[in-house]
Amino acid sequence: MRDAMTAVDESQSQSAGAQEVPLVVSRPRVWPRLILGFALGLVIAIAIVASALAAWDASYEGRVLPGVHVGGVDLSGMDLEQASSAVSDSFARYGDGRLVLHTDAGDVSVAYAQFGRRPDVGWMTAEAMQAGRAGTPLARAVGEIRQAIEGTDLPVSLLIDVHALEQEVRAGLRPLARSPVDARIGTDSNTIFTVASRDGRTYDATTAAGMALASVQAVDAPEEIVIDVARVAVPPARTDAQIQIVKDTAQRMLGAVTVTFKKQEWKIKAKIVRSWIGFESAADGSVETVIDRAAIASALKKVAKGVKKAPESAVYLKTRSGRIVGVAPSHDGRKLDRRATAEAIAAALQARSNESELAPVKAKVIKIAPKLTTEVATRKGPLMTRLGSWKTWFPVDDHNFYGANIWTPARIIDGTVLNPGQTFEWWSAIGPVTTARGYGPGGYIAGDHTDPTGALGGGMCSSSTTLFNAAMRAGLRMGSRVNHQYYIYRYPLGLDATVSKSSRGTRTMSFTNDMRHPVVIRTFRYTAAGRGWVRYEIWGIPDGRTVTLGKPIVSNVRKAVTRTVSVSTLPHGVRKQTEYPANGMDVSVSRVVRDAKGRVIHANTWVSHYQLWNGVIQVGS
Repeated sequence: MRDAMTAVDESQSQSAGAQEVPLVVSRPRVWPRLILGFALGLVIAIAIVASALAAWDASYEGRVLPGVHVGGVDLSGMDLEQASSAVSDSFARYGDGRLVLHTDAGDVSVAYAQFGRRPDVGWMTAEAMQAGRAGTPLARAVGEIRQAIEGTDLPVSLLIDVHALEQEVRAGLRPLARSPVDARIGTDSNTIFTVASRDGRTYDATTAAGMALASVQAVDAPEEIVIDVARVAVPPARTDAQIQIVKDTAQRMLGAVTVTFKKQEWKIKAKIVRSWIGFESAADGSVETVIDRAAIASALKKVAKGVKKAPESAVYLKTRSGRIVGVAPSHDGRKLDRRATAEAIAAALQARSNESELAPVKAKVIKIAPKLTTEVATRKGPLMTRLGSWKTWFPVDDHNFYGANIWTPARIIDGTVLNPGQTFEWWSAIGPVTTARGYGPGGYIAGDHTDPTGALGGGMCSSSTTLFNAAMRAGLRMGSRVNHQYYIYRYPLGLDATVSKSSRGTRTMSFTNDMRHPVVIRTFRYTAAGRGWVRYEIWGIPDGRTVTLGKPIVSNVRKAVTRTVSVSTLPHGVRKQTEYPANGMDVSVSRVVRDAKGRVIHANTWVSHYQLWNGVIQVGS
């Protein structure tokens, strides 16, 4: 200060000694130097600050700057590992807790850990490490100072595996779902039954997962979050009402079914019909009534048996020498067409399901051609037709040598040809009656009683009576004929023809071929329904004649009775019927034969006088 004052005095002295010449002194400008000085100072200051900042940063290299917090946790001065550990320990609780899915079928618990809810340690420590280190040096300097004084609190960040959350929600709700139950229909041995439908249920996992995510994302979420999940009803594909319609339709199909063929008919019970009805699902999920055609066909065994008829080939009618004199025409056979009949029954049932009345179903048949047709056979002989026939049944027992005494003469007579004008006579036709030819002991009427095995060939009257009736109905000229001593109920009344040879004489049966062409006698011998049968047929070329047979005229009837007699030939108390009652009566039967022009050829009346024959029951005494 002192130097400054000296400088001023010298100036004043110089100024005083030169008063006569004014002197103007130019002073230098001060503000440029001030600006320059300020700028220089600022640069120096910045350099100092920068140097200090660099020194500050250097001292926190790899550590969190002072004043940095995460969710209230002070991480100042910590390195990365320390900061990570502090953040992980401080916020580990965010992984604890559970999500509760509340449904009307029960609750489902999903732990937070199952979908990875936890603190985002990596992000939070990275943010902490970068806090205050962004911007220009000056801004950083200001920021770090302020941060150190005021502090910086970074938000807590959570990690959640959204996909895992959705999967866990779905997995938890899946067991609570219930599939709907469709209404069902079926049959048993008694009826058609139905099973009611039931709604299913499911739960909207997508909505539930969205609500859960919104809740668990909040850092202040509680340890237990309850999400209400609503039920979603799943209706069945087939309802009770739909099945009821199917049942009503099927019920109308039930009931007995009648199958007919010509005059025959067979009734199939409703229980069997019910076994044909079934149900199956259609492509659209609906249920349809189905009819089992194969089951129907299997149930037609009786129908098939009744309809069945074997084909009959044409037959060459020959003399005993083998010469063909004519041809008996062939006849088609038939069998049940089970498939077509089953289809017809199914169609009838379907119509009945539409509330139509079920009419009898006509059996469908398949024609079976014979091996030898009439057309082929007639190349070797003229076509003949059956002019007359008759059949008789008899018990196969010792009274007729178990059928042999009836069938043997029929076998011998079979194929006999009568030329025009030729006469058939029983005994001449059958030849000698011997055991060597197949005859045996049989029954005959011995005066006042019947001897069951007293005559060789006894019982052959069944054969002679049958042939007499066949020839008589063919319109031929009839000859000898004698009725039995009493009426045998198996023969046509007034038209029996007995034959016998004894010491008292011979009884025979005869007729003559009075036609212009030969006739052939055919015979058939068989058993059926436990009985023996014999049938005679007269074949020839028709000449237009017709036969009118009147009804038997019965008179002078005497009622037969059955009496019981004691015999010593039977064990005590044993009963045996030896005679069967037959009313005594007189019977007359008339026949008129006319030619093609209506003129009478033959007019016959056969009169039979049947003796009263009382029944006898023997009882052992």
